[in-house]
Amino acid sequence: MTNETKTGKLSREELNRIRILEEARRLFIEHQGPEGVNMHQIATGAGVGQATLYRRYTEMGDICIEIVTQECKPLFDELSDYLDCNSEMPPLDRLYYVIQKFAEFLKTKSPWLCAVSRAILGYRPMQTPLYQWMRDTCLSLFEEAKQGEELSADVDIPYTVEALLSALHDIDFHLHDHGFSLERIVKGLDRIFIKGLKL
Repeated sequence: MTNETKTGKLSREELNRIRILEEARRLFIEHQGPEGVNMHQIATGAGVGQATLYRRYTEMGDICIEIVTQECKPLFDELSDYLDCNSEMPPLDRLYYVIQKFAEFLKTKSPWLCAVSRAILGYRPMQTPLYQWMRDTCLSLFEEAKQGEELSADVDIPYTVEALLSALHDIDFHLHDHGFSLERIVKGLDRIFIKGLKL
């Protein structure tokens, strides 16, 4: 996970990277997202010079991408292991599990990680590593379900996946602004995107 020198110690560059990301994460949690956080604050809190910070990250979005990737890796690893170990299960059953775990993950990180995700790539959160992984996984499982005649032949899979991602993307609003429980959200997604599409 970390780059080490031949002496077994972290390089100065790697230590600076760790300090920067730890401080950015702390500030994002404190501010419930990157709004109100600037590069100067991150550099000061991490104890690095602005030149050092900008050599690695040219803008806040670059830091956001790395934070999101770092936070999501345990989820990706867990779900990839689950999918590998349960390939004999019906694809829509596996999809339900993936949606449930994805929603649980977003709840534990909400609202700060959702806000960080929305700040990436010029407000194109659906292109973040988090949603790219989920997109690819959902497309694959839906296609498998269609080939196995578990899914109606007239389902527009790419659009269905984008609609599902849009619903998941706003989960922090559903949880906090509307007061919906996670159980209610997951049941609704299951009813619309899984049970509602089965043959």
